[in-house]
Amino acid sequence: MADQAFAAALRLLSRRDYFRAALADRLREKGFDDDEIAAAVRRCEEAGYLDDERLARRFVELRAVRRGWGRRRLKLELLKRGAPADVAARASKLAPEAEARALDAALERIEWRAPEGWWRLHERRARMVSSLVNRGFDVDAAVRAVARLADEREQAHARDEECRDPHDIS
Repeated sequence: MADQAFAAALRLLSRRDYFRAALADRLREKGFDDDEIAAAVRRCEEAGYLDDERLARRFVELRAVRRGWGRRRLKLELLKRGAPADVAARASKLAPEAEARALDAALERIEWRAPEGWWRLHERRARMVSSLVNRGFDVDAAVRAVARLADEREQAHARDEECRDPHDIS
């Protein structure tokens, strides 16, 4: 039966990566006992098919920069997906430059849905801050980021207004 558990684990891992605990849960759902599961998981680790640290780092890399997720959300999502608490804590600690890129990605996604002139509306700024906090960023960092972006947009808007020909009626 241990070989069957290992074969089942390989089939699962061929479709997508799993954390150790999540793979064990899936094997348990398939009716394997704890000894068979432990042996199958150990064989997968020895073969290099199962590595919680590697999977957590890759998860964080993809979600932080591409989706604009902050440290808190990354940690919660890793835990939800079965990462051990210590692995989730280590992986979700972003380097300052990675956190800045994640924050920029989040702002870009949020601003894309915002109406023109959002930076002049206090309630829109508050919604953007709230959205960043929900994405896992610290409140102070979210407030500073939205204020910085609003200042940039206001300055760009002012430059555009200065460049317009006052006699142009088009």
